[in-house]
Amino acid sequence: MTTPAQTRSFAEKLGLLSEVALFAGLSEADIQAIGHATTMTHCVRGQQILAPDDPPDRIHIVKKGRVRVYRMTPDGKQLTLDIFEKGTILGDMGLLGQDRLPEAYGEAIDEGVICTITPDELRKLIERYPIIGVNVIRHLSRRLQAAERELEAMAYQRVDQRLAHRLLDLGQRFGVKTERGTLIEARLTQQELAEMIGTTRETLAHTLADFRRRGLLDTAHHQVVIRDAERLAEIADGDSE
Repeated sequence: MTTPAQTRSFAEKLGLLSEVALFAGLSEADIQAIGHATTMTHCVRGQQILAPDDPPDRIHIVKKGRVRVYRMTPDGKQLTLDIFEKGTILGDMGLLGQDRLPEAYGEAIDEGVICTITPDELRKLIERYPIIGVNVIRHLSRRLQAAERELEAMAYQRVDQRLAHRLLDLGQRFGVKTERGTLIEARLTQQELAEMIGTTRETLAHTLADFRRRGLLDTAHHQVVIRDAERLAEIADGDSE
């Protein structure tokens, strides 16, 4: 017999599944069927989601919250690769020709919900619901395009351009409007932000100070408030004046 708590939990699961772009285009009945076939795990801030020694046959879908993916440097420091939000697919995607990042770790940076399935289960879902396969391809294509843009930026853009672009991206993904401006709700240390744009902490600190001096942003307690997104966009496009 199903308890009221189990009913509420399953209803929450269906609500979260319906919000994930991977399952866009499916009927309510289809979402219910997928809900019975997938495992939903609640996670807390700081909980490890990925590790290099995880079983290779696991695919994680972020259904709620955010996950920071990083690598460990030889001297034991964490190199932040990116922050991923709801709808992101993490893990072994060999089914579609994309392996998981080698030596990558992932941790929840706030409370969230992770859906875990095996490649075989995903294959069965794609066979039953072809639209899922289309959605997966779209998701991976966007990830590939983003990676190509990052590589191009690292090769040809100045540090201030890369920083402006990254701040605008974070502001779009995690920004909240406040009286002071757009607060980026993704607490990052200067070291982590420096790693994300491929520079040193010292150079980042100097560039942030310049942005503050010019009234483009405020920084305090690992938080950034974008005060002038238009001028940041000009810098990102190559206009440093």
